[in-house]
Amino acid sequence: MKSTLILTATSLLAAAVHGSVVELESRATDGYVQNPSGTASFTISASCATPACGKNVTGFATSISQLAFGSETGLGAGDACGRCFLINGNKDPYAPDYMGPFFGVVVKATDMCTSTGNEKWCGQTTSQPINSFGMSVHFDLCGDTGAADIFFPPGKSVLTGTYREVLCSEWWTGTDGPSQWDGACLDGESADNWPAVACGNKGTAPA
Repeated sequence: MKSTLILTATSLLAAAVHGSVVELESRATDGYVQNPSGTASFTISASCATPACGKNVTGFATSISQLAFGSETGLGAGDACGRCFLINGNKDPYAPDYMGPFFGVVVKATDMCTSTGNEKWCGQTTSQPINSFGMSVHFDLCGDTGAADIFFPPGKSVLTGTYREVLCSEWWTGTDGPSQWDGACLDGESADNWPAVACGNKGTAPA
């Protein structure tokens, strides 16, 4: 079982510096901001065939924005790799009068949505930790794993809502594929919730 979040000295220091309750639930190693819950935006990726974590899965999978993923392009797995998240939509930002239905699904993070080139959705940085829709994390659901078909209402491909890290026992059971290169890592699937460390972060967060 994943343990209840325990405030670490690092997170307490962050709270003291920034004066933010949210910072009490964050782990910002090398500048990355990785909270176990928060606001999110959601889109569809056609394929996640070469994931940054270095392994494919047959269950519902997603890319996650770089500031939360925890790595840089070419450096491999970040600490988000293998972690499972319950995502829930509650609004279509392009059709604010749309009242649903909305759905939830548990997805596993296997890939990174880079801040460069995807600024609209994944452009969160240490200086601007929300995207253009005011969301702290972005999930680009892997269409080739079926996640988008379960999550998005008919005719919808963009939503905003919330996310929460959960036990991977709640994830639709799939099979992790073989390592695609050295350094492949999905350790988050058996780690405690953030701020606990799994694969670890690499490089420096987008500023």
